[in-house]
Amino acid sequence: MTVLPPLTTRDRVVDAVLVVSCGIGQAAALAVAAFATRDGFAALHSGNGLAINTVIELATSGVIAAVCFLGSRYRAEALGQSYAISLRRALYRQIARLPKSRHEQRRVGALSLRFVGDLSAARLWFGRGLPDVLSASVVLPGAIAILFALNPVVAGVGLVPLGVALLVMGATAWHLERRHSQLRRRRASIAISMIERIAIAPELDLMGRTNKELRRLDDQGASLRNDAMARRGKTSSLQAILQTGVALSGLLILWLAGRNGIAPASVAASLSVLGLIALPLQDLCSAWDHYCAWRVARRKAQRLLSEPIVKRRWPRKRHSVTVEVRGTLDREPVAFTAKQGVVTRLRGEHAHVLARCISGLDKYGGLDVLYNGQQKTPRIAYIGDDHIGLQGSLRRSASLMCRKRPNDRNIAEVLRRFGLGNVLAAPRSLDQRLSENGNGLSAEHSMKLDLARAVLGEADVVVIASLRWWSVGKRSDLLETFCRQSAATVILVETENAHSLKKNSKVI
Repeated sequence: MTVLPPLTTRDRVVDAVLVVSCGIGQAAALAVAAFATRDGFAALHSGNGLAINTVIELATSGVIAAVCFLGSRYRAEALGQSYAISLRRALYRQIARLPKSRHEQRRVGALSLRFVGDLSAARLWFGRGLPDVLSASVVLPGAIAILFALNPVVAGVGLVPLGVALLVMGATAWHLERRHSQLRRRRASIAISMIERIAIAPELDLMGRTNKELRRLDDQGASLRNDAMARRGKTSSLQAILQTGVALSGLLILWLAGRNGIAPASVAASLSVLGLIALPLQDLCSAWDHYCAWRVARRKAQRLLSEPIVKRRWPRKRHSVTVEVRGTLDREPVAFTAKQGVVTRLRGEHAHVLARCISGLDKYGGLDVLYNGQQKTPRIAYIGDDHIGLQGSLRRSASLMCRKRPNDRNIAEVLRRFGLGNVLAAPRSLDQRLSENGNGLSAEHSMKLDLARAVLGEADVVVIASLRWWSVGKRSDLLETFCRQSAATVILVETENAHSLKKNSKVI
């Protein structure tokens, strides 16, 4: 089972230590500034000018605090980005290793959101929330200690309202996570709906559904707005409670000072420290908000990362392969053998299921697939109903299966052997851009490109389970061309649909 990336990697530990170090620097600067402020007010109250050392202390502490703040934010962002990179890698690796059948059961939009919602929540928590907690764990004890050093009575009594405010915050903050969960569902629903509809928006408009879809989008937006306002109101209420506690603590300090005759300089310094205490506490409110969002995202990510996977590993060297399938599927016995280096036809009701199992896309408990008597997967090229390609050059598409890209001469030669010379004759030749999944290519051109890719990728086994194959003219010539260039074992899937298409197809 794949787990979440650990936080305790070397670079992230270094970043966390630097964040804490910056917090210590801020606490030290706060201490110097507090006592310098007290000395400054005392000098002003007595009618004397500010001493040069007081001015230097105030200026130095301000510069140090600013530098530490900058360093803390800088390293915090590095920490958040580092974890987001690791999580992105873990999520993609897991999605790539899911069984194809499970992948098809999930909505593509929902999987895509893993790279938006989950990563954003992780980056905000590890890049802002957690560093704020680390800094506050240093700054707050230091600030409270400074407050007691200035005047124990003022600190002991004056912090009571602030402590009560923190208790109230703790009692009311627990269900912020539920707000985040609701908000996430609303956002996901809108995003997935749009991902599905944008691709077919012109066709929906032709059906007269545009106004209906807009009304639906408005309703979803209104629900999202209400949830977003509820979540923001909850976060703001926590900060309002904190500000109320700080204000009451300030008033109590002033009341104590007037009643007990405490020196104005100590009162001024205490109030400045109290104001500085409020800053990391405000950051903790935001940190709790980020943490709740991360908890929701973490559950989603863990659920995805805990799904069973199919391990697909290719050998480094090519070899001839005999494929054997034994077992049961839907309580029916299965026995299939494809001898090495020849073309074998796979027929039957479950032909496509077996083809995907042979290719390593899916795995079924009742079936055992052996390659030369072993379960280690060879290099397999699976050619299905859809051409698989990434947006980019023709060169890139042809060499997707290659560990090391061949030179242009070899790529062009293989493409010409499969009758793609007219494609190469287009402007820019191998540099011409192809759309995602070969959009714009004909079925014949995409099939030839798939076979050329298998040759360039030195596949050991080629599984052809595509209705496109039966719409291509001169299939036998195309298959002979492939067999002349490759010693791969070829498994050709035939179903009822394929037979029907084969029977009704005409070569023009």
